Amino acid sequence: MTPMKGHTIMFARTMTMIGLLVGSTALGTAAFAADHSVALVLGVNGSPFYEALACGASDEAKKLGLTLNVSAPSQFAADQQVPVVDAVTARYPAVAVIVPTDSQALVAPMRALAKSGVDVVTADQTLNDTSFLKAQIETDNLLGGKLAADEMNTLLHGKGSVLVITQPPGSTAQDERTAGFVTELKTFPGIHYLGAQYQSDDPQKAAEIVTSSLSAHSDLAGIFSTNDQGAIGAITGLRQAGAGKRVKLIAYDAATPEVSAFKNGTIAALIAQNPKQEGEVAMEVAAKLIAGKKVAPTVYSDIAVIHDGDNAKADAFAYKADCSL
Repeated sequence: MTPMKGHTIMFARTMTMIGLLVGSTALGTAAFAADHSVALVLGVNGSPFYEALACGASDEAKKLGLTLNVSAPSQFAADQQVPVVDAVTARYPAVAVIVPTDSQALVAPMRALAKSGVDVVTADQTLNDTSFLKAQIETDNLLGGKLAADEMNTLLHGKGSVLVITQPPGSTAQDERTAGFVTELKTFPGIHYLGAQYQSDDPQKAAEIVTSSLSAHSDLAGIFSTNDQGAIGAITGLRQAGAGKRVKLIAYDAATPEVSAFKNGTIAALIAQNPKQEGEVAMEVAAKLIAGKKVAPTVYSDIAVIHDGDNAKADAFAYKADCSL
């Protein structure tokens, strides 16, 4: 989940949820503590994935009678997100659901939040130290990477060199996607792994990686991008190199540009998550915590492989900021 420049759904719409008390609780107001406020800290402002997650959270909060406050840093980076988390600590909500942008750098501020008495939950990403978390809501990213490798092997008929374009180490979700992909590739002796290169949420950097890799490896046959920004840049690089038909691109996420590229054949397959469901589950977990009920330590949301030609499935999983405010 990463930012999408030029996305038509304005994040400001999501931010109208700040401080909004919505609906009556389906669990019964008597079951709630006096404070049933929930802070949701997204990974970055302007991301289709996180907008969809926020909308799922908003709709579910409306049903459950939660006061939802949504915030996000301007970049998917720890130094940008730590002040946002600190601001949440100062507000002292009942529950904080946070997408940590770095598995280590966010440990200290989030642990301080938990020590203040706030129930802390992670969504989408998680931390190296989970001892103080009440729950983790995520996609099985190791499985997603494995599924991508299986699909790549099928598309390449078991032969060819492949490259991974991903984030620098520190994002648990994307680290696990790469790890799952690499581990599964080892079961396919005809596939040669060229390694991972890092694009730091920069499509231009991803495009440069593709063009330079094609120059260095004329046998490059497949690319796996672990997020939407890498995929968008990879599309540009393949087009510039005239290799869009020859090199198979498998992309994580189902942002609108990715779905469009999938439909026109530029992306061979998508590994799609369900961010709206993650937001809904996050609010269900928050409501249970406020009510003093037990919650599962880890909850997984849906993941799907979308194969060539399955446009209806791509539309169903497309990330939409469709809050019913």
